[in-house]
Amino acid sequence: MLLLQILLAGVSFPLLFSIVYLPTETIFQWSFFNTATILYVVYFLISSIGLVVLKSKSIENTSAKKERYSTLEFFFYMCVLTIPGIALVHYFMVSNAWDTNLILRAYGRAAFMYMILALSISPLVTLIKNRKISDVLISMRKIFGILSFLFFLRHGIEYFGMEYTFALKHIPAMTYIDYVTQNLLVRNDALTGIAAWIIMLILWITSNTVSIKILSWDLWKKVQSLVYPAFLLTSIHVAFSSRFNMFYVMLIIWLVYIRTMSYLVKQEASKKWWITTKYLCVPCGYIYDEALGDPDGGLPPGTKFADIPDGRVCPVCWVSKASFEPYYDADSTTEQTLPIDTTPSGYTSKVVNCVMLTPDVVELSLELDAHVNVLAGHHAALVLKDFDGEFTRMYSVVSYQNNIITFRIKIKETGRGGRVLKQLKVWTSIKIKTIWWTFLLKNTSNPKVFIATGTGIAPLYSMIMSNTFSQNTMLFWWVRAKEDIFYADKLTTLPNTTSLFFLSQQEDATPYQYGRVYTDNYNFPLETEFYLCGNKAMVLEQMASLKARGYKNVYVEIF
Repeated sequence: MLLLQILLAGVSFPLLFSIVYLPTETIFQWSFFNTATILYVVYFLISSIGLVVLKSKSIENTSAKKERYSTLEFFFYMCVLTIPGIALVHYFMVSNAWDTNLILRAYGRAAFMYMILALSISPLVTLIKNRKISDVLISMRKIFGILSFLFFLRHGIEYFGMEYTFALKHIPAMTYIDYVTQNLLVRNDALTGIAAWIIMLILWITSNTVSIKILSWDLWKKVQSLVYPAFLLTSIHVAFSSRFNMFYVMLIIWLVYIRTMSYLVKQEASKKWWITTKYLCVPCGYIYDEALGDPDGGLPPGTKFADIPDGRVCPVCWVSKASFEPYYDADSTTEQTLPIDTTPSGYTSKVVNCVMLTPDVVELSLELDAHVNVLAGHHAALVLKDFDGEFTRMYSVVSYQNNIITFRIKIKETGRGGRVLKQLKVWTSIKIKTIWWTFLLKNTSNPKVFIATGTGIAPLYSMIMSNTFSQNTMLFWWVRAKEDIFYADKLTTLPNTTSLFFLSQQEDATPYQYGRVYTDNYNFPLETEFYLCGNKAMVLEQMASLKARGYKNVYVEIF
């Protein structure tokens, strides 16, 4: 499959090279049966197919292949988005196809539009709650910026070249230096355009991971923030050129609107938190859902658990309300607005360790400025910062000792949080918004079984390490390949614990087992407590299987 993707990219590149140098006037004259138009169509189709093929197949878990995946994905996005840009220029030129001056203005319009699109990504990410869509938008932002620079580059160079050629007709002996000093450097429109062009050049040169490593993350973010003065200078350039028409006005109104909405949403989000709407009766496993209530017991749908009288008892086992605790599953959380004075103030911490355990799992340790109460299974909400500002990510706590809290986090190449974590350095300050959760270890002597996929092992690891009540424990851990396993020695030598590892994509699994987690062959006592954490498919499948076999103490966490 990777060979097919490379082949599609190899076909797209010469097509892209060809259409840049072929005459394209026939495109906007609606002449479809000519070489340039056919190449445009074929190029667009191949690039789109390449992107679809790339998105439909998963990449194996190796750094080299992930790098190729990211490169090909960027290339296909660039190919697909170049066509609308070229078509847009042609649209601007259609009524003035043979006026060179107006044609070059069209490149400027395309550059301005792509700059607006790039600046719109950050607020759109704030407004759109779907992380997959957000990741795609963020990957497109870089492409919009590059396209803006390319059209701006052609607009500037050809415009100045055309004016110099025109000047030579009147003063044949004029050098280009004389032309610049006597003409361009005394014109406001030219000066603002040149300044914006230089900034765009700097942004283009630094739009790569190499620049991040050379400049450091903090300095690179400051360099990238030059896009805002570039936008301001470009707008002033358009004004000085007396070209402000409805097109530019509408784009600027859109940008101001979308960024204002994003700011308001961020302000509102600072007053919100995720809380559960389901509560579990620990002795019998009955779950009270606020949305459903208990009509048979006189509690209509929508009755909050806090509003239930303390004298009420469980309808199944008749224990008191005090025996219930918050319960989390895939559909049990809702976003609630909290009073401002009860919003968690958070904690301050510093990075004391940040190392890669596997090609895509990082171990992060933070030293808190105060002692906090951390239980096995707790999550911490870390406030991270990137070019788009602050954002919050929830990570499972693996261990907490001597005010040092440790996480093991899976890095996603296109994930916003992953990009920040890969750039963290020792002693970087990180705010922890809150530490809490409802997926907690029960302090009982019942046998315990832990089932995890990937970094779903993180909260289970803390539970196993703190389990002093049960002497009969099993761990089932499902990963893709041997390189995804970390802390194997610790997990296989835990006292009173049997650890089984499953490799789903590596047949030579010795000494581990090949395939997915399978527990049907094991007969556990009915009072066994099961703790499931990982991807949704595994958790739901195992939960259904265990409940069908009569087990009631099943507690889940879905990533």
